[in-house]
Amino acid sequence: MTDPAAASDPLRVLLVDPDDRVRESLAGLLRIGQRCVVVGTAGSTAEALEQAAELIPDVVVVDPRLPDVDASSLIARIRAVAPASRVLVLNWSDTADLTTGADSYTRKTFRPQELIDAVLATVHRPVA
Repeated sequence: MTDPAAASDPLRVLLVDPDDRVRESLAGLLRIGQRCVVVGTAGSTAEALEQAAELIPDVVVVDPRLPDVDASSLIARIRAVAPASRVLVLNWSDTADLTTGADSYTRKTFRPQELIDAVLATVHRPVA
């Protein structure tokens, strides 16, 4: 895992969303400003857990509505395989049960810079 405090090192990000078009769009947005590098993408729980364990990203950006697992279980399972990774939930609603256990949360109605800011803020938040 990179040192998030080192401004010259881009943050390593894993994107987890069931829609491949959303993952592709998010990856493109995160390239803006070169502060983040997408090291992997996943469309299922199994892919997310495998990549999180293998890649140890700084931040896992998660749509909590994967069809095969509830949000809090998904977040807990990511933490189990990649405990040093932070979790940013990215969703359309503000439903609290979809963000349980996450380090940070933002809505999918963001502007491009807001997504980058949310990823950066997730790493720099104090651990609860």
